[in-house]
Amino acid sequence: MQSLQVLRQMTSDSPSESKAPQNAITAADSEEKSTDKPATELGSSEPPETEATAQAPEPLSPSIAERVSVPATPSAGESTDEGGEWDLLSSKLRQWWTENDLADQWQRLRQPLMLIAGLIVFILALRIYGGILDAIATVPLAPRLFELVGVVYATWFATTQLVRSEERRKFSARFSDLLSSIRGRQST
Repeated sequence: MQSLQVLRQMTSDSPSESKAPQNAITAADSEEKSTDKPATELGSSEPPETEATAQAPEPLSPSIAERVSVPATPSAGESTDEGGEWDLLSSKLRQWWTENDLADQWQRLRQPLMLIAGLIVFILALRIYGGILDAIATVPLAPRLFELVGVVYATWFATTQLVRSEERRKFSARFSDLLSSIRGRQST
């Protein structure tokens, strides 16, 4: 009787009626089952159903409750010997080696590989240079001393090389020669 009321509450369409929670429904169903069954007769061989077996939870979904395990079977083309994967890999590598011209691949990939190698060397040089500067910065007064040496050298260079027009022309000629030798062009 109580389970019928719970079912009516759950199936009603009006939002004002309250719905019973799921655990109340299962408890009501189990009470109804235990009261609907007649008491066991003296001659029956089945034991009476206990409350623990009546309330055993059922799995929510068969896909969750079971796991299917399918063992791998070798296909007709594969060998069942151990190391078959190694033989397959080595045969694929031999086939690739004979089909591809390695000299042609080197010509195609040389420039990107050199660019990547140069980038790696540049990053390593920056890291080493940064480590040296960090080590110098830990010495007291060393950064200020190097800054002072730099200012003194820049002042000396400007007064000896850039004040007179003859010295400026010589310096600019030497600088343009240096740039053209770096670029690989002849100076005119």
